[in-house]
Amino acid sequence: MPQKAFEVTIEPSVLIWARESIGMDINEVAEKMKDIPATAIKNWEEGVKNPPITLHYIEKLAFIYKRPVSAFLLPAPPSEPSFPADFRTHQAEEKPLNSKTYLAIRKARRFQYSAIELAKELNESIKGLPLTINLQDDPEKVAAEARKQLGIDFEKIKIDSFEDTLERYIKIFEKNDILVFQISFPKNKEIRGFSLADEKIPVIVLRKSDETSARIFTLFHELAHILLKEGGICDLIEKGASQSIEKFSNHFAGAFLVPKNELLNYNLVKGHKEKEWPEDTLKTIAQIFQVSKEVILRRLLILNLTTKEYYDKMHEEWKSKYKERFGRGGKNPIKICI
Repeated sequence: MPQKAFEVTIEPSVLIWARESIGMDINEVAEKMKDIPATAIKNWEEGVKNPPITLHYIEKLAFIYKRPVSAFLLPAPPSEPSFPADFRTHQAEEKPLNSKTYLAIRKARRFQYSAIELAKELNESIKGLPLTINLQDDPEKVAAEARKQLGIDFEKIKIDSFEDTLERYIKIFEKNDILVFQISFPKNKEIRGFSLADEKIPVIVLRKSDETSARIFTLFHELAHILLKEGGICDLIEKGASQSIEKFSNHFAGAFLVPKNELLNYNLVKGHKEKEWPEDTLKTIAQIFQVSKEVILRRLLILNLTTKEYYDKMHEEWKSKYKERFGRGGKNPIKICI
């Protein structure tokens, strides 16, 4: 009998854990296995060895689930932290996370644990930010305090390109023991980023394919989640059950990146008397603060320098322009605008 035809005894709960940790259902696994039906996988997970579980099948499952073969020999599923909360507007039932997103979260966890273990080995203290906030706080005030604690020098940042600004921010975060990674999220275009806030060294993950200005905004949106001790998977849209925390985090990010006083004292803002803003003016201001035009217009709305009707109108115009520009299969217009 060939070696790979030997029957292997596997704890059913371990099979379920391995499959769920990659975010696949039984039918998806069967499609990838090719030589075994979904009913067989269901049987295995229910403790029925029909057909027998052989080393051949375990190796294929290990490849699909991105787990070592040895993981299938565990007597019980390992203890692991839960996945971050899903704060997307269209959550699990409508737009479930795909397997590559699950892998991205698992990869971020590995990096996080490696950093914590390395700090222990080197006997290094973990800094972190002493600031903790809640949803009842004023986002303007806590953003100002966070800027102070991080030591952000806006005069230096204003002379940078968008790419240099993002790198500068990431270095500042990492000096404060907040890890930042940029990872691809194929197929899940609505995901802007996620954060892990339940360990001593928090992690922020940005969608690598986003425009640089969008990644800068997401970085500080996720910082708000970390300060709130509410890590999660985000699309930054303020609708549905997650509206309060996403609205707060967006406001925090805007207030951090475009401080109220600096914006109000900028010459193009001080000299403007109308509620509508020429797009060239918004672009110039956005370049000064290293954000998108929509972030600037959102700040002007919060500061009562424009109207909700005008903001909504421009938001829809920008969405339409980007849809026309990139077409089907192109970049996500929402992520570019914000």
